[in-house]
Amino acid sequence: MKQIITFLGLACTMANAQITITKDNSFGTNGTVTVSGVNSSNNYMLLIPNIHSTFQGNKIFVSYPSDAGSFTQFARLNSDGSPDAGFGSNGNVLIPYFESYYFYADNNFFLTNGNKKYLSNGQPDGSFSDLTMQATDWNYKIVLSDGKIFFRDDAGFYKFLPNGTVDSSYGTNGSMAIHAAIAGDPNGNSIYELFFNKDQALYEFIDPSPGQSNIRKVDINTGNLDASYGQGGYAQVKNSGIPSAASHDYSSQASQNDGSFINRFTDSNNAYFTKTNTQGNLDTSVGNNGVITGNKSFTYNGTAYSADAQPLAYNNLIFVPTENAAQELGIACYALNGNNVTINNNAFYPLAGTSFSSLRFVFIKDNYIYVIHDNNISRFVIQQQVLSTNELSGKNLNIRVTNPFRDELSVYADEPVKEVEITDINGRIIIKGKGISFNTSSLLKGTYFIKIRMASGKTVSKKVIKN
Repeated sequence: MKQIITFLGLACTMANAQITITKDNSFGTNGTVTVSGVNSSNNYMLLIPNIHSTFQGNKIFVSYPSDAGSFTQFARLNSDGSPDAGFGSNGNVLIPYFESYYFYADNNFFLTNGNKKYLSNGQPDGSFSDLTMQATDWNYKIVLSDGKIFFRDDAGFYKFLPNGTVDSSYGTNGSMAIHAAIAGDPNGNSIYELFFNKDQALYEFIDPSPGQSNIRKVDINTGNLDASYGQGGYAQVKNSGIPSAASHDYSSQASQNDGSFINRFTDSNNAYFTKTNTQGNLDTSVGNNGVITGNKSFTYNGTAYSADAQPLAYNNLIFVPTENAAQELGIACYALNGNNVTINNNAFYPLAGTSFSSLRFVFIKDNYIYVIHDNNISRFVIQQQVLSTNELSGKNLNIRVTNPFRDELSVYADEPVKEVEITDINGRIIIKGKGISFNTSSLLKGTYFIKIRMASGKTVSKKVIKN
């Protein structure tokens, strides 16, 4: 699956771009894994919400509800779709029943809404103190970059140390009263939920919203809205170019994880997309004065597919999952300049072998599309044939990079390369050197960034993926 991607200067656009999507035959059997619930007659899986919780490193978490609601079964797969034999019994673990929204996982452990901590092998962490954590019905939890565990409920914020004991340095003995404007409604007249978190800030959905939109930014350390964000703490999502009758139905975090996100609106005629930047304001550089107008449905070989799912942001693209009346799935794509991007030479493309009867999720991680359909997981590889070069700081460059790469990453250029730097998603330099070919066998699969400095002083920066 190695591909050469060419950068040809700032004049290049996505206008003539196309995407190639292929079933990843290295995943499971011909690109699909069927996960069986060993201790449950339920024939469907629950996707753990949010990308950071669906994956533990490059391993995949899914869960089954029990028949009686007394336990939940986890299944964890290796990156190739095989059961992770180091997790419980052949990749399966039973834990007391929980609601999946309350789940959090990182590379080394996971937490459930019973506020139990489980180690990477699926066994409970006996050294974890959870007595205080169990005392409250929390709304959601996250683990911050310093390892501390953060909880939110209707009345306040709470922090615990990584071992589960109260972080007495936070607020008053570990709790922070939050501003009345963002407190929950005990009568159930308003609903709030986590969108994502970045640094020391929470981005929440709120419905109904007292502000300018249904997305707001809250400072974890003060318990207040971040008044500098968007309009008084609420993100701008709707552009004046969108018809007044169009309603906001979805927002998706951008794949860069920089705090920006894509919004979707629909009316009876069209779908509309906008982008909210890191400051909470609308990005007017996308589409036509900040609005991308798209289709609500697509036709392939005479079959109509409806686009009514959450859009998926990937690099400088917006993928739009769809389904037809037979509950078969497909996907379309737009560039941020508003153009439809062809997939395998078509304006729309069906995702083969992904029909479902009761449940489906479509999401993107790295350069893969994952489709959970009933108790199956299918994986597709995304390859961009032509890329936007807005990240280039030099003009008229002809530089080629292997992307995706595996055990070697090579740079090809028509002028001398001074230095190459590869960093991880946290900005840490992993590889730095003056050559043009680098051994990357020690790197984990995932997303990296490459910066190429030319002898002329020009620089190229781009995201690359290791498979």
